[in-house]
Amino acid sequence: MLEIHVIMNSSIEDVLSFKCCNLHDQNCEIHLKNIGPDPIRVPSSCELIGEDSAFRVDTLYPGGTYTIAPGDVAACYCNLGEEVFARYQSIVFTDTEGRQYRAPLNEPG
Repeated sequence: MLEIHVIMNSSIEDVLSFKCCNLHDQNCEIHLKNIGPDPIRVPSSCELIGEDSAFRVDTLYPGGTYTIAPGDVAACYCNLGEEVFARYQSIVFTDTEGRQYRAPLNEPG
């Protein structure tokens, strides 16, 4: 099972842009927590799902496949316009076994 938490306009944008990796405009931070008993392998892509459309994000940093051990958290980042974010209600990650994990985007609080 994968728990997903999305943070728009995270402070990590400044770190990735200046202090770390020279990656600019990475304003969306996503945490993937494995709350199940087995490792999960997730490619560095996701989809935002709306009422009648979907938006694929294939530009998550770091690229590749994330192997997330039970209890561990992986963080990934992307550039996502706030107007795009506002159009969608949920985010979906699909692991290498084809299982999908969904979470709401606009959580209260």
